Amino acid sequence: MNKIPPTLDLDALRSFVTGMECGSFAQAAIRLCRSTSAVSAQLKKLEQQCGADLVMKKGRGLALTRDGEIVMSYARRMLALNDEMQCALKGEQLQEEIRIGMQEDFGESLMPGILGEFKCHHPDVRIIARVDRNRALLTAFDDDALDMVLLWQNAQEKRQGQLIGQRQMAWIQPPDLDIGALLARGEPLPLV
Repeated sequence: MNKIPPTLDLDALRSFVTGMECGSFAQAAIRLCRSTSAVSAQLKKLEQQCGADLVMKKGRGLALTRDGEIVMSYARRMLALNDEMQCALKGEQLQEEIRIGMQEDFGESLMPGILGEFKCHHPDVRIIARVDRNRALLTAFDDDALDMVLLWQNAQEKRQGQLIGQRQMAWIQPPDLDIGALLARGEPLPLV
């Protein structure tokens, strides 16, 4: 008689995937509305169920081990199927239209992948994406021509609608680049 492999805990898989996507399990705990210790315990449980280490320390962060990469690819699909099944059971398949406005920065890099994945999960939703400048997007939002906007905005400026999230802008540069020296000499900043 063949031994049945252990059934993996979907909550532990969700904590694992969310932790790696967030870059830390502390951030995953916030997103999942759990304590950091609970998320860490779920990771340990998943590693025990898999019989392998899934993450390793890399500098200040974490990286997937070879086994972790395998688990990650399956975990995403398993969670997507779970979520799709839950929506189907609840009759929550979206069949509407969503109008999203975004700046070029987001429209050319970040959003195509996100919207593509959303479309896979909700094939009956019609997505209308508008790429434009801040002022035009905000005007369209205020005129109810857009349901959602993703843009750079002054934190002091109050708008209609509900703020879903906000991130601090950060300058990312190689550690050996001296921006102050370049600016003092009047040189343009290199694109990296």
